[in-house]
Amino acid sequence: MRAPSAPHITNLLRTHITFLFVGHAPTITALVSNSTQRTKRILMVMAKAPARGQNKTRLGNLIGLEAATDFYRCLLSDVLDVVRDIVRAVPDVTPAIAYTPAGSEAVFRQIAPDFELVLQQGELLGDRLHHVLHYALTHGYDQAAVLSADTPFVDPAALAHGFAALTDGADVSIGPCDDGGWYVMHLHTPHPELLVPITMSTSQTYQDTLAAAQRANLRIEVLPATTDVDTPDDLTKILQTSAQLPAQVARHTRGWLTQWQQAQQST
Repeated sequence: MRAPSAPHITNLLRTHITFLFVGHAPTITALVSNSTQRTKRILMVMAKAPARGQNKTRLGNLIGLEAATDFYRCLLSDVLDVVRDIVRAVPDVTPAIAYTPAGSEAVFRQIAPDFELVLQQGELLGDRLHHVLHYALTHGYDQAAVLSADTPFVDPAALAHGFAALTDGADVSIGPCDDGGWYVMHLHTPHPELLVPITMSTSQTYQDTLAAAQRANLRIEVLPATTDVDTPDDLTKILQTSAQLPAQVARHTRGWLTQWQQAQQST
């Protein structure tokens, strides 16, 4: 298992800032341009249609169900913007939304008309993740990645590095979240053993996934960690840290946070 060294992570973060705010796209492009052979890639955001009572329900107990849905829209918008950054910088990446429920296609075409749509199928999250990755990798794509919609501060350089690692020989690239889960997985071959038997959305999900990959003797690339936003504690954390970031990072989420804080102070 290869984990980026501290200097390497620092370089990735520096690339993130350069990429977003100076427009130095070739830095990220270089991460995946070692081969002259064309590689078709797809980056799929796992998303549920915004609807009252269906998104961020744990946060809804604190901020209200309507506000939780509005907040989810902002998280999703910021993640989609990061994917657009990757598409502009990395060759042959198709942006996609792996969506649920069936019948919500019009909602997502309005939210992101520039994204392909792939329907999630399966009862459990692990089943749905495997389905969309298997679908992509058996329908013309050489590399496929699934990305959480709850990670507005995700580093685009880390996502690009995940694809580059596959090109360089890794079997799976995975990015941990600080709550014990993971936010992105890149594959070039379907591996249901990494997804279907794993209990998702727990504090052990990332470690259980790593253990499954090691049992399968897969070559693993560990990407820099990020924060996802699921609980009131997560909301408190990003309230404390988001002000330190450049204004262009997670602008929808940060705008919502500012308005919510102002509303709380006026009540």
